[in-house]
Amino acid sequence: MGQPFEEQSGVNPLIDELIFPRTAKYDERWIRENALGENALCQAECLAHHLPFSAGMRVLELGCGKATSSIFLAREFEVQVWATDSGTSATENFHRAISLESETRVFPLRVDAHDLPFAREFFDAAVAIDSYLYFGTDERYLPYLVHFIRPGGFIGVVDIGLRREIGSIEEAPEYLRPQYEKYWSSIHTVEWWKQHWQKTGLVDVQCAQFLPEGDRLLHNYWVERPSDQNEDPIMRAMPNDDAGLIGLFCLVARKR
Repeated sequence: MGQPFEEQSGVNPLIDELIFPRTAKYDERWIRENALGENALCQAECLAHHLPFSAGMRVLELGCGKATSSIFLAREFEVQVWATDSGTSATENFHRAISLESETRVFPLRVDAHDLPFAREFFDAAVAIDSYLYFGTDERYLPYLVHFIRPGGFIGVVDIGLRREIGSIEEAPEYLRPQYEKYWSSIHTVEWWKQHWQKTGLVDVQCAQFLPEGDRLLHNYWVERPSDQNEDPIMRAMPNDDAGLIGLFCLVARKR
C-alpha cells in the first residue's frame, strides 16, 4: 500500500490540485483503499469552503466510515474530531489516525448516530460526509443532533441528491426503478433538505447547493469502482444518467 501522505512529491497527480489542493497531497491509493463511496477527502475539502473550520474546534463526524475525512479535517484545519461510525472498527480507525500522526486530534468511537454518548453543547460543529441520508431524513433527527452543538455552532453535510424531486416510482426514470424502493426513494433535492431543516426553527441554513465539483467526483467514483461494487445504486445509475439528475449537494446550517 502507498504511503498515506505524499511527503516527497507534495501532490497527488491523479487529483486536480487546482480544484482540490489539500486532497492532492494525499496518496491516491490510500484514499481509494479506504473509500466506502465517493472521495471523502474531496468532499470534506468542498465542505470546508462553506463551513469555517478553525484550529481547536471540536467536531463530531457522523458515519465517518474508515475515518479518512476525520483525519483530513484534523490535519488540514487543526480541529479535534470525534469520528463516529456504527459499522467500522474504532481500533482500525485509530490505527489509521496513528499512521498519519493524528491520534491526538482524532478520537474514533463505534456508536450509532441515534445513541450519541456526548454532553449537550459539547461540539462546535457536526459533519456528515456521504452518510447523513442513512439517518437524517427522519424529521426527529435534526432536533436530536442540535442538542450536542453549542449555540452558534455548525452542521455540515455533503451527500448524494437529485436535481428534481421524485414523488413515486412511476415518476422515476427507468434506470432508478430497480433500486428505487430500497435507495432512491430517500434521495431528495437541495430544496427539500433546506425546508426539512428550516421548518424546525432550530437552525439557519447558510448554504444549500449542488457542488460544481460533484459531477467530477461521481464520474471518478463510477469509472474507478472496484468490481465488487457493481451493485451499488450509484454505480448502476451513473452510466444512464445522461440528463444529470444525480449530483452531490452541500448543506450547512448554524444553530440558533
